[in-house]
Amino acid sequence: MNPSPTDALPWGEQLLPWPPAGGPVRRLAPRQPPSTVPADPLPAARRAAETLALGLRGGGRLALVVPDRTRPVPLPALLPVVAVALEQAGIDLARVTLLPASGMHRPMSPEELRTWIGPRAAQLFAHLQPHDARGPSIHLGTTTSGIDVRAHPAFAEAAATLVLGRLVFHYVAGFGGGRKMLVPGVAGIETILAMHSRCLAPQPGRGRHPACRPGRLDDNPVHQAACRAASLFPSPVALHVVVEAGGVMTHVAAGDLFADHQREAERFAAGHRVGISDPLPALVVSAGGHPLDRNMVQANKALAAVAEIVRPGGTILLLARCADGAGNPELIEGLRLGSPEAIEAELRRDFRVGLHTALALRTFCRRFRVLALTEADDELLELAGIERVSDLAAGLARLRKVTGDQPLAVAPRGASLLYEIRAEEQAV
Repeated sequence: MNPSPTDALPWGEQLLPWPPAGGPVRRLAPRQPPSTVPADPLPAARRAAETLALGLRGGGRLALVVPDRTRPVPLPALLPVVAVALEQAGIDLARVTLLPASGMHRPMSPEELRTWIGPRAAQLFAHLQPHDARGPSIHLGTTTSGIDVRAHPAFAEAAATLVLGRLVFHYVAGFGGGRKMLVPGVAGIETILAMHSRCLAPQPGRGRHPACRPGRLDDNPVHQAACRAASLFPSPVALHVVVEAGGVMTHVAAGDLFADHQREAERFAAGHRVGISDPLPALVVSAGGHPLDRNMVQANKALAAVAEIVRPGGTILLLARCADGAGNPELIEGLRLGSPEAIEAELRRDFRVGLHTALALRTFCRRFRVLALTEADDELLELAGIERVSDLAAGLARLRKVTGDQPLAVAPRGASLLYEIRAEEQAV
């Protein structure tokens, strides 16, 4: 019998049976599971549309920015509802340009974009514009911190912006969605790199900034840079969306990309927090299955998610198929530099996002012993300092040598949850 999602761990498009034989286990999950009741997005969409209609009274187009294929959101169900709300507010859909927030990901082809949003949405929103961060761009202005903000040319004609952003934890910016849908989502490459470069600590040799971590917005320089840059886009309004396992939208709220996004992020964190009282000697973490483990760039985020709850020198078994290998040739280039110190020095000379991923990965692999059940190639694992295991049973046997008779902890949802050390435990 195939395992069900409730008693299995995602790995690629497969489910690995869980719990295993051989000793006690502890599944790390919120004490109160997040809601799985579907939400009606129409009321929030109407509120957003009413605000947008005011900004469009003088003419101009509406830029509608949606997640790309790397951020699972049920757009075929959501976008027709948004279309109804826009038309009820008097906004002609012919004046809407739909763009995917691809950031530095591979640009989507027009056909991929139509398939991603679904046939009904593609019919309603006929003006589709894929985004290529390295393609043509326009200058929107310069932030107070000196970042020149360049964006997709569609914003030259836009009088207002509607963002459909999924609330998730982000290993550098604290949370995804909101302002990140614009920067890096539809920004030019120079702007994207300038924003991400804020992830380095102010003092050379200190590595990554300590506030750049999952679930943190306060004092987070990447979040602050993204907010300043996003404020230069024309009249931005957002739908903040929560999507649970299985693709169910459980919450949709209208608001801005700043204070309202922070409020919704705090609400999201409260329902997706796992707090334990003491760091663990060993842990199993699933990166979350496809598409969250399609490459090492994405799988690295699962290590960031659990870094706070594993003691230094502890052992982590990472379950990440990585069928697409590294995911960015710059990751391999950065790992070949060797130590975290060497990677950081190169980043300060010439910042590149793939090298930052290399810095994070090498830092984690220095702090912890990282094992992996993966299809990533041997060179990548050797450069990163990751030890391959042949199968789940072999990896668990090695962790049992660390935990002994104590329950073996597993984080089944990777970066989808916020794992913290807290005085009062908030985990089952």
